[in-house]
Amino acid sequence: MERVVAIALNTFRESIRDRIIQVAFLFGILLELFALALGELALHEKKRITRDIGLASLSLVSIGTFIFLGSSLLHKELERKTLYVILPKPIWRHELIVGKYFGLLFSGIVIVFGLGAFELMLLNWMSGMPDWAFWGALILFLSVFGLMVWKRPDLTPFLPLFVLAVFGMAWGIGFWTKAALLPSVLAITLIFLEISFLSAVALFFSSFSSPFLTGALTFGMWLLGRSADEMAEMRSKVLPEWIRLMLRGLAWVVPNFHLYVPPHRLLSGLVQGEYARLVYLAKSTFYAAIYSAFLIWAACHIFRKRDLI
Repeated sequence: MERVVAIALNTFRESIRDRIIQVAFLFGILLELFALALGELALHEKKRITRDIGLASLSLVSIGTFIFLGSSLLHKELERKTLYVILPKPIWRHELIVGKYFGLLFSGIVIVFGLGAFELMLLNWMSGMPDWAFWGALILFLSVFGLMVWKRPDLTPFLPLFVLAVFGMAWGIGFWTKAALLPSVLAITLIFLEISFLSAVALFFSSFSSPFLTGALTFGMWLLGRSADEMAEMRSKVLPEWIRLMLRGLAWVVPNFHLYVPPHRLLSGLVQGEYARLVYLAKSTFYAAIYSAFLIWAACHIFRKRDLI
């Protein structure tokens, strides 16, 4: 277990220092500010447009980032030949795969919940939070982060916890501003579940293929997964019956990523009752955990038999 944790922290440290993560985070902030600007153009739908476009931007940035990271993670170790230094040590290959996966999850926490905290603060601001309180909270978060960097240059073990704490504080401010942030919090949590699921898919393909092929296969699997419900319910009379049956069978096999983009009415508790959204979140979490565990197990099995010479 200690070896898995060490590999996870090292993977997280390398991912956070990667320019793709830094650029993605900055790009996500800019997209959320753009969503705020678009919301200002709407007369009576300002908050809804800011929320919907901001969450869509967060989702797309996260998905693109983790398809790239998951596709190139193992290949970087082979290219730099660091894998040949690690594996002769008392480390099993499956520990390397599991450690890499948890390192990606730590990176996902920073990206998704970091951008999510900024999104919640914007929604708080639009719900009546005073300007002085909004800017004061942002300055406080940045000051605490700067103090942590000054006191401890290597924040790797603490950064995910810090980001989750900031996210929780931004959500807590929503109770003061009466911003009704629970639907957005649930949507952000589902985005994290989706990218954790997608990271398992990327690691599975990267265990036996090249980075380009892994990226293409992962992106294709994500597209199919987002269309899983449509394929399962296909009733077009134009298509032959055998094609409709094949699409329904494919919908049962591919990961159902459409599960992680439910309608806002469900997350708001307006459909199927108040607690239906929490039940939906629990079912989505269970589905992602079981499917991801199977993919990681398969990746470990394939990578254990792979000839690295």
